[in-house]
Amino acid sequence: MEKKFKALRTISVIFKILAWIVAVLTIIGFLVMLVGGAALSQISGRYGAAGMLGPLGGIAMAFYILFLGAIWFISLLAGAEMILVILAIEENTRALKPQG
Repeated sequence: MEKKFKALRTISVIFKILAWIVAVLTIIGFLVMLVGGAALSQISGRYGAAGMLGPLGGIAMAFYILFLGAIWFISLLAGAEMILVILAIEENTRALKPQG
């Protein structure tokens, strides 16, 4: 049986790739903000309001990045899987249709 909707399958793969890119960048951003945010808060007292929140502000921002990245990752992965589920329903429905 021929596979239909090749563009949707391609979009699903693209969504999965984007989801994993977001996951990796989120983890990198989390670690950079965790270390950099605490360091920034120590030196920013000399330069103005950037360190108003202190080291806890850097840690809070790191977890905020982690939270938003997780939401994006789950959303993109769910979108990719939803496309595949709809395609599977279509294939199964077409397979059950009587020939003739």
